[in-house]
Amino acid sequence: MVSSENPHMLGRRLSSVFAVLITLVLLGGVFVSHRASRDAAILPVPDQVTWAADIAPLIERECLDCHGEDPLAPFTLLSYENAAERAERIVRATSARRMPPWLPGGEHGTFAGERILTDREIELFRAWVEDGAVAGSPTPETLVADEEEVWQPGEPDLVVTLPTYPLAARGHDVYRNLVVEIPVQETRWVEYVELRPGNRTAVHHARVMVDETSSSRQLDEQDSDPGFDGMELTSNATNPDGHFIGWTPGKTRLAPLDGMAWRLEPGTDLVVQLHLRTSGEPQEVTAQVEFHFADEPPTRRPAILVVSSLQIDIPAGATDYAVSNSFTLPVDVDVLSVYPHAHYLGKDLRATALLPNGREIPLIHIPEWDFNWQDDYRFIRPIPLPAGTTIVKEFAFDNSAENPHNPADPPKRVVYGSNSDDEMADLILQVLPRNQADREELIQAQAWQHEAEDMAYMAEIEYGRGVTAFDVGDLDQATRHFQESLQYRADHIGSLVGLAELFVRRADAQSALMIARQGVQMSNRQDARALAALAMAQALGGSMGEARATANEAIARARAIGDSDVIDAVDSRVRALAR
Repeated sequence: MVSSENPHMLGRRLSSVFAVLITLVLLGGVFVSHRASRDAAILPVPDQVTWAADIAPLIERECLDCHGEDPLAPFTLLSYENAAERAERIVRATSARRMPPWLPGGEHGTFAGERILTDREIELFRAWVEDGAVAGSPTPETLVADEEEVWQPGEPDLVVTLPTYPLAARGHDVYRNLVVEIPVQETRWVEYVELRPGNRTAVHHARVMVDETSSSRQLDEQDSDPGFDGMELTSNATNPDGHFIGWTPGKTRLAPLDGMAWRLEPGTDLVVQLHLRTSGEPQEVTAQVEFHFADEPPTRRPAILVVSSLQIDIPAGATDYAVSNSFTLPVDVDVLSVYPHAHYLGKDLRATALLPNGREIPLIHIPEWDFNWQDDYRFIRPIPLPAGTTIVKEFAFDNSAENPHNPADPPKRVVYGSNSDDEMADLILQVLPRNQADREELIQAQAWQHEAEDMAYMAEIEYGRGVTAFDVGDLDQATRHFQESLQYRADHIGSLVGLAELFVRRADAQSALMIARQGVQMSNRQDARALAALAMAQALGGSMGEARATANEAIARARAIGDSDVIDAVDSRVRALAR
């Protein structure tokens, strides 16, 4: 049952995923940019490119979301002087396709709202600089963002202003959850939501949630400042049914998809999670959320799929650390949007759909991940996937000094976690099942997989604590942690091996044999360390002939897998038999 999933683990997983978050596109409808028509009409570059005729319109259309008033970027491009001063820098950034920021590789025209310059537009910037960055005439004094390419929602039906949060001048990343009741008196259907972060310098990304209970409000009341801390939510706040709502830098506004409004009940609290970064100066952040209501309830109910990886442990210096996971669809779905998420060490992010007939459909590939420009991406044409399709996530991470985004100097070991200097590997999909029964089956299947993954993660955490305690000779603590690990996963081989070795050290031959045999059986005699533990237990019990035979099997198994660390560990255990 969905309700049987460990509440703490579910909250941590969802919160981790939406640190993520950061997403707005999933609420919108298909909107095809005028870029397609610009690409179709291949015009020659003028003999003389000027600011007034060629560059200003291009900047108005492509750049002012980040380089306009209240800029997210470190400078504005609102005037000729602004651009001329940085002309060569603009050429370098556009020629390298670093600006405007757009992470997905692959075929253009896959995702709505692409932020991609055409070859001709890139050439216009280059030619302008080569021609001497001529102003031309008439030169507009101040540029205004071109709104023609962006869907406009019109006046909101409701604007909710969050309490102002005072951000300190210095400190680590802050995840602050601000709470306010949504003032509706009857059931409403929300068609579109727009989050305005209030301070784009302080806000790295933001996420909108709802809480139909008083749990978020109660946490808010425990803190003297507005809201409460933490990305890993302990309240009942969650995403509106089947949707992400959020904000990221450069987010393209898209129209809502037909028939996918979500229910908003009276008494519901709005919870906005802000990921804030300090700047050296105190700042105030006042976010607003705009609601646009539909007249009718939804006719289609999407669902959110999360393919995550909790067991992340990236050694310092690793340049290509791989993380993968998969989920097999139990029902037919249409994939509407895709959102991959990692932190600063992310390198190459890929998601693929493997159909039952063996055909592969690429969902997204980001060959050069950048945490500062994370986004979600809506397919212009939804991708139909039949039941039995396996969605495969493959992420690579770079924890070396050569990674310019690495926050640690020198690099240090990085494990799973929600803070920016931890790491995550999440693939989030918005999908549309064929009917409500299929939707419930899909959510159930995902809950079961998440519960199994959560238990495996907690088992590994307790195992690591047991190893640490064992290494310093605290056998009581080691016993407790190994046993806790086995409560989460009875088949955790490492914890079985740890307990067997612990009983050997305590000279408890009977317990050591029982646990070691269980480890060998569960590993189908394929785990070298389990075999070595059994050999030690047999030797302790006086069965030296069996012990030597099992020890030889352990060494052969270690050599077969070619892992020098395992070979050394097994050799040390086997050598102990001779003493």
